[in-house]
This record gives sequence, structure tokens and C-alpha cells, in this order.
Amino acid sequence: MMNICANALLIAVSSALLWRFSNIWRYGQHIIEEPNLLIRSLETGMIIGILAFGAVKLMRDARANKAKPS
Repeated sequence: MMNICANALLIAVSSALLWRFSNIWRYGQHIIEEPNLLIRSLETGMIIGILAFGAVKLMRDARANKAKPS
């Protein structure tokens, strides 16, 4: 289940970043504004959560691969 979540989050974050970069390519800039403090805080919290999830998964996978004999 952890791998499915990790892959889904990776696809979602990559898609979001590619959308931003495609706008930069098309228009030369991409400006985002979020005046609502609650929504901005939730968005920031979700990105931090995804980052933490990725870091924890990376550490678990590294430990699991280290424990396996070659």
C-alpha cells in the first residue's frame, strides 16, 4: 500500500510542477496568489506532508535494501 501511495503522490507532484513549467514556457511567467490564509496553510502543510512521506519511505527502502544479502 505504501508503494501505491508513493507512486500516486509522485505522479501528482510531478504533474503539478509540469503544469507550472508549461505555463512558464508558454507565457514566460507563472504567478500564483492565494489570499486565504487557511487554504494557503493547508496547501503548504500537504506539501510538507508529501515531503516527509517521501523521506520516510526513502529511509525505509534504504534500510530494507541494506538488510538484504547480495
